[in-house]
Amino acid sequence: MGTGKKEASRRSREGKQKDGNIKVKGENFYRSAKKVKQLNMYKEGKAQRDSEGNITKAASYQSRDIPTAVIEPNRRWFQNSRVISQESLTAFRSAMAEQAKDPNRFLLKSAKLPMSLIRDETSTTKQKPVLADSFADVFGDKATRKRVTMKDFSTLDDLADTARLSMRSFNDRRSALVQNGLLSAAAAASEGVESAIVDKALEELDYVPPEVGHEEADASSGSRMEPIFSKGQSRRIWNELYRTIDSSDVIIHVLDARDPIGTTCRTIQDYIKNDAPHVSISR
Repeated sequence: MGTGKKEASRRSREGKQKDGNIKVKGENFYRSAKKVKQLNMYKEGKAQRDSEGNITKAASYQSRDIPTAVIEPNRRWFQNSRVISQESLTAFRSAMAEQAKDPNRFLLKSAKLPMSLIRDETSTTKQKPVLADSFADVFGDKATRKRVTMKDFSTLDDLADTARLSMRSFNDRRSALVQNGLLSAAAAASEGVESAIVDKALEELDYVPPEVGHEEADASSGSRMEPIFSKGQSRRIWNELYRTIDSSDVIIHVLDARDPIGTTCRTIQDYIKNDAPHVSISR
């Protein structure tokens, strides 16, 4: 006579002790277990109340029971979180100095390294006003803060010499712009002051640049400048170049084999050296 095909016989035969026919509360012929779980999820957002309005079961994540918060007693709470020994810092500084000399090695992801511990801060030439002036010179009856402080010169002769030097440097720069075709002679003559005033001042200074008095001969030099530079294109190109430099780890500077003058961009090199030390440039 065979074994009866019953649920209890199947559980004992398969070695199962728990009830195999477990249903979710609310599951019936009309609602499946998945539908009941979905409806229970909607009901979890509200608190359950009795007939008097008292909360019998709080909503999810809204329990009013204050848990007992105890901080684990550990000595690490009273120690430094991130420390480095002087020996390790010295070894890291020497390793970085050796790698910096090798042009074929580049440092990637420098943000994860303690670069601020080994990088010397650049000394600023601008002096703070608090350190430059004393308290008595800034506040009080003897305050001289609103007065002009002439530290570069003490007499009127020194002031005149400084004015002569600045005038000569200005004319040198203007002459260089006119020679390179970046500034027309007419614009140079009308830049800030009249040409007659400039000539008179230069005669008093015993210095006459070659362009002064020859504006008509160099009037055609303004046509050398491309019109694209007067439309704001140059500034956008430089901004895109700076974005490329900031987002790059290695920049390859391609030079002419003959190495003519002007192929090396000193502006980019200075920018990388001062403002983007994480970028390595190879030529």
